[in-house]
This record gives sequence, structure tokens and C-alpha cells, in this order.
Amino acid sequence: MIDYAKAFSFLTEDERWLEKLGIGTVVLVISLILSPVLIGLIGFMIAIGYAVRVLQNVRDGHLRPLPEWDQWSEDLIRGFKLLVVWFVWQLPALLFSIPVGIGNAIAGSNQEGAAAFFGGMIALCGGCLVLIYGLVTVVAGPGFTIAYARDEQIRSGLQFSTILNWVRENLSQVAIVAIIYLIGSVVFALIGGIAGTLLCLIGLLVTIPLSTLVTYLFQAHLYGQLARLVPLPGGGPTTYSGDDFSNPLPSAINPPTVVE
Repeated sequence: MIDYAKAFSFLTEDERWLEKLGIGTVVLVISLILSPVLIGLIGFMIAIGYAVRVLQNVRDGHLRPLPEWDQWSEDLIRGFKLLVVWFVWQLPALLFSIPVGIGNAIAGSNQEGAAAFFGGMIALCGGCLVLIYGLVTVVAGPGFTIAYARDEQIRSGLQFSTILNWVRENLSQVAIVAIIYLIGSVVFALIGGIAGTLLCLIGLLVTIPLSTLVTYLFQAHLYGQLARLVPLPGGGPTTYSGDDFSNPLPSAINPPTVVE
């Protein structure tokens, strides 16, 4: 059984959690400042790559899953690859949005009668397709992220049939994890925004990156628990025992070296 509270509380269980969160926040603050020149994206990719390592550590049953910030280039590559996987999964939504643009253009071109109706219907149908596929990718998100984290290969995150079959077979658990993550991301963003505003707006420069980092780590822990509980076919841990995530794997009594 997935421990949703643990996905947040684990952050403070590491002896050096303040230092690790501080380093990640500084990385994202710098990235936010440099984002207008695109180079700032590098920091976000590093943070995403770091979160992938958190997912792997949780999946493998490590008691202290927060790794050190000592794999900058590797995390950059990990994050970049996962963004590629995410982008490919989003491509159909981009294609479905084309009819929306065409329909709106027809409907808004001072046409009357049948032409305006036809344009409106095209835009409506395209919008419905975008919405439906958006829901699919929300539910499939844990699947392709877990699949990619298994061996850090882009092709693993693009095994569409395997991932969608896994989602279908474990739909209730996967959907709940996806919903909890979405709710958590909204809550963290609101807290970051409110806290930054109370700190005379300048605080937003720190609270927004911090809330973004916490969201990444919250997501990674949830997905790591899910990967441990219902592994994807062809890989992943299969020795999970017990229904409560707080019960460690037998190997956690003498935990292996944390993946750094």
C-alpha cells in the first residue's frame, strides 16, 4: 500500500535535508534568473535528473532516498532524456491542437452561417481530442517515468503498449497516484506563492523554486513507491513484502549503498 504522507515527510528524515534542499533551491533560483536566455533550462533538467535518482532509491527500498548533489552532468543527461520522453508522449496533443487552430480561424474569419458553424465544430472536436489525450498522458505519466527510470534509456519510456497495458492493469493505483501528485503540485505552488508574497514579493524568487523542487521530489517518491509495489514487466524490484510502504524490504535492515 502506498504511503502518501511519506512522499512528503521523507524529506526531513535525511540528516542533511536542509543542505540538500538548499542546494537544489539555489540551482533552480539561478535557472529561474537565467530562464530568459534558455540556459536556465539546464538547472531544471539537473533537478529533474536528481528526482529520477530519488525515484530509483525509493523503488529499491533505501531508507534515506535523498542522494548527494554529486552527479551534475549525469543528472543533466537524466533530466534531458526524461524531457525527451515526455515530449514524445505529448506529440499527439500537439497534433490534435492543429484542428483547434484551424477551426477557430474559420469561425473567426467573419464568416456566417454554415462556415462559422463548421469552424466551430472543428475546433470543438479538436479540443475534445486534446482533453481526452491529456487525461491519458496524466495517467500514463507514472508509467513512462517509471519505465525510463528503470535503465535511463529513452526507448524504455517509449514502450507505449507495455506502459499502457501496465496502466490498464493497475488503473486504480496509478490513477490515484497521478491525482495525488496533481493535487500536491497545486498545493505546493499555492504555498510557495503565498509565502513569497508575504515576504514582500522578493521572496518569490526563493519560494517558487523551492516549491518546484519539493514538487519534483514528492512526485519521485510517489512514483518510486508505485514502481516498488507494482513493477513494470521486464524489470524492477519484485521482492516487496508487506502492504505498508513503511515496512522496509528485508535488505533494508542493512541498507545497501544509496545510489548517488
